[in-house]
Amino acid sequence: MMLLVAVAVTTAVVAFCDVGKLWTVGLCGLMVVLVLLLYRSVAIPMKAVRNGLNLLREQDFSSRLRMTGQPDADNIVELYNTLMASMKAERLKNLEQNRFLSLVVEASPLGIAVCDFNGAVVRTNSAWDRMSSPELAKAVESVADGDSQVMRLPGASIVRISKLWFMDSGFRRRFVIVERITEEITAAEKQMFNIIVRTIGHEVNNSLGSVISILESLGAMHSDDSLAARAIDSCTTSCVNLVSFVRGYAEIVKLPPPDCETVDVNRWLTGLCPALTAMTPANVSLEIDSAPADATACFDPVLMERVVVNIVKNAVESIAERPDGAIEIALRSDPLTLTVTDNGPGIADEVSAKLFTPFFSTKRPDRGLGLMLVADILRAHGFRYSLSTSPDTGLTTFAITLRPKH
Repeated sequence: MMLLVAVAVTTAVVAFCDVGKLWTVGLCGLMVVLVLLLYRSVAIPMKAVRNGLNLLREQDFSSRLRMTGQPDADNIVELYNTLMASMKAERLKNLEQNRFLSLVVEASPLGIAVCDFNGAVVRTNSAWDRMSSPELAKAVESVADGDSQVMRLPGASIVRISKLWFMDSGFRRRFVIVERITEEITAAEKQMFNIIVRTIGHEVNNSLGSVISILESLGAMHSDDSLAARAIDSCTTSCVNLVSFVRGYAEIVKLPPPDCETVDVNRWLTGLCPALTAMTPANVSLEIDSAPADATACFDPVLMERVVVNIVKNAVESIAERPDGAIEIALRSDPLTLTVTDNGPGIADEVSAKLFTPFFSTKRPDRGLGLMLVADILRAHGFRYSLSTSPDTGLTTFAITLRPKH
């Protein structure tokens, strides 16, 4: 463009001047040279600056500017190219770090959810998706920002919920970490339970053994005194019951490991029908739905029989005197799941969180052993399980996934 202007100016000068004069030709040549120098010193550097601004606007850190041949402009171009190389390296480093962090978060066994600036969840990992439930969402809402709490969810899960935040563009963004610690807590509870039972069992059995022996001797000495004999017999019965009480807890401590085998689930459940039917009173109907004909699972049939018997026993006790009591035992596929459902009064939220803890029971004088025994057997098999009441139907369901959890 500048060159065209120079040619036009030169033509105009020649038209109005005497072309025969040398000074006119020299003047024209000088003007052309000046225009060319102006173009090289101003237009080319300005074009380089304009190209650089366009590359920055497009965030293209891979392209570079060519040297202009002007020392001052080339210094700027060199500085620009160095800056672009640094920005490209920094961007690549950030991308690699973000990729690494994404892989770590996705592979983490902790459930992680990242929120936007308004607190809505916008990103989760696979562990969070597996843990996600209405009960967990309610528990997360109850935790204050910046706090961490251990909570028992309805059923059998124990989790540690941490609600934290990080800075993004100068503003706070929340993220939530959920850690499932059911195994750790239950193992600690079981260890404490073992210590208590062993201590009590040792002291009680040693003391009561001598007391029962003395009472039997006294009973023989006062067999002709009916009043004394009845009193001694009552004391002996109480001592024997106390020994039986302690032995019941000791059975859980000495629970054998499962001897697993491949079981035809339909045949196994059919074999339990007579015992389960005998447990149900006249006011309770018992219905058993079978699974697909080829349904098999790997478990200890003897220990799992104790599980089903205890669950049905609890269902019968919860229904109590209700005239239209109903219990349904069903097998569902994908994955193979055993469910025991009853139409009893249901389980309150504050009770649901304590159901599988040692010594807890809503029934008196129950010792709280049934569900604890059930939980121990299911954990030994590696089965997932839950116990909850549906808010829609009011039915209470104990569900056991008969495939080992991975």
